[in-house]
Amino acid sequence: MSQLCETEVYRACRTLFGSEMQVNRNFLSYLQPSGVRSAYRRQAKEIHPDRFAVAAADIKKKHHHLFQDLNQAHQTIQRFLKLRQSNKPVWTTPTATQRPAASGPWRHNSRDHQPHHSLPPYPLQFGLFLYYLGIVTFKELISAITFQRRQRPQIGEIAKRWGWLNDHHVRQIIAHRGKPLRFGEKAEQLGLLTSVQVRTLLYHQRTRQQQLGEYFVEQGLLDSNRLQDLLRQLAEHNRKYRKDFSGQYYYHHA
Repeated sequence: MSQLCETEVYRACRTLFGSEMQVNRNFLSYLQPSGVRSAYRRQAKEIHPDRFAVAAADIKKKHHHLFQDLNQAHQTIQRFLKLRQSNKPVWTTPTATQRPAASGPWRHNSRDHQPHHSLPPYPLQFGLFLYYLGIVTFKELISAITFQRRQRPQIGEIAKRWGWLNDHHVRQIIAHRGKPLRFGEKAEQLGLLTSVQVRTLLYHQRTRQQQLGEYFVEQGLLDSNRLQDLLRQLAEHNRKYRKDFSGQYYYHHA
């Protein structure tokens, strides 16, 4: 059984248990099959496409993709539990000794690295795309995401500033449990924001943070020409698979 990318398992747990769940290795060490089964059944009951058979076409499509995402997350966590039980190595995280030696401001080119494993058949964020290609380590990826999130304004704060939400609304959205959804999706489901408003908020949020590609250039992991080439490769990869996973990935960014 192949090893897993840690960020994939974390994302799967948030899909299964809710985006507000604080997922880390301590959480995973206590995770039990019975809890996974219960969470999956609860979420499946809430979002199963059969419940929306007479809904509008866009609602049916959305829940079809949500159910696909839920099943994918469930399969990922099942793989994690089987690997943990077998006492086999779980994570694909490379060690520092596996990294090529530095040679100038950009340490990687097509001869310097080998992919950790083949690209998965679904859309990827830019950071994970680089990780799968072997261009950044897991530690570098987490550092970049942490740096990016420190810069990023919260959607709820933006919506309050624009007069779309108030403090009560934000607390109501955060407290809304039992759904494998992010803040914007929960706000949509509660009828507090429209889909257009959520997309506008997400776009504004992205414009207020440094893109991961720029961060990796500053850190000397890429040069600007290689960055543009990789962004084109990522766009081609995501176009290939986005039609089957459009429900979950609209909030992903580079």
